[in-house]
Amino acid sequence: MDTDKTQDGPAGEFDRRDFIRFGAALSLGAILSPSAAMAAQAAPAGPDILHGLRTRKEVAITFHGAGSLAIAKSILSEAANAHAGISVLVVGSWLKQHPAMAKIILNAGHDLGNHTMTHPVLTQLPLAKVQKEINECAALLKKLTGTHGKWFRPSGTIRSTATIRTAAGRAGYRNCISYDVDSIDYSDQSAGATLKIIEKLVKPGSIIGMHFGHPNTVKAIPLVLAHLHAKGLKPVTLTELLRK
Repeated sequence: MDTDKTQDGPAGEFDRRDFIRFGAALSLGAILSPSAAMAAQAAPAGPDILHGLRTRKEVAITFHGAGSLAIAKSILSEAANAHAGISVLVVGSWLKQHPAMAKIILNAGHDLGNHTMTHPVLTQLPLAKVQKEINECAALLKKLTGTHGKWFRPSGTIRSTATIRTAAGRAGYRNCISYDVDSIDYSDQSAGATLKIIEKLVKPGSIIGMHFGHPNTVKAIPLVLAHLHAKGLKPVTLTELLRK
């Protein structure tokens, strides 16, 4: 007699392990709403993306989206003048204050992604709070644009953790975006200092990390774009850089 099976009426035999799994799923469904149950089962985000293919003469300039609205618009203007694509990983609290910026960024052909709602140091938070930060920004992006955006970058850390990747996956993001070139423009160093860092580190496929909200970044952008042009590197959005 097969002791690992039990009779399930006229339908025949039913594996006990299946029964346990089925019961657990029913219990989860009773506790969680359908959407929450689905989120709990979502796969974690994959490995951090630091750069694109090194065989393509392209780079992605990515911006932390927050700070002075005038500075943000000046950076967008510099990108337009150079016909450069950029990617803005936006802080939700900033976008909530300036909702029109979502369409301005997208209508200019740039990428708009998630950089959490309030920009905490995610590595210091438990899963539930990390999830809340990502979900609130994602919900705002969807409300304003119809989508939560393809890209997510953790706040307060260059690299994600298992906790961050779990939360990102549940929110619908396949990977966390990092970078291989940190411009350190957030230190309010001179435009020339920012340029020197990028000159030293940039390669085909690089993802460059920069920030709205810093006056010297506005001064650095035309210098950076001119350098990339001289090296034959085309500034494109993350979506274009990371295409298959």
